[in-house]
Amino acid sequence: MEPTFLELQLAQGDSIAVYASDMSAPAIPFWLLVFSNARLYFVGSDDVPAAAKQDAARAVNQAFDAGWPGLEIVARFSLEEIARAHEDVERPARAGRVVLAI
Repeated sequence: MEPTFLELQLAQGDSIAVYASDMSAPAIPFWLLVFSNARLYFVGSDDVPAAAKQDAARAVNQAFDAGWPGLEIVARFSLEEIARAHEDVERPARAGRVVLAI
């Protein structure tokens, strides 16, 4: 299970980038972020330049090469099962990523 905001250990000046939430007005632990001098970035993936996406993909691959175990995949679906995959994302049985194999 992913850590909650309150379980995060932020170093001074750390950054958090977010791109989605299942809440229209999520609670943000203001003082934790203030005392960490943290920065929040709200990222709309449609607005990210192609070069930045390529840089991010390279960084993820470098993390894998360095031993990062990656994100937990809880379900895999074929392209023919795309409707089921979408339903699984909307109503997850447990925390983790849903992968669509194309």
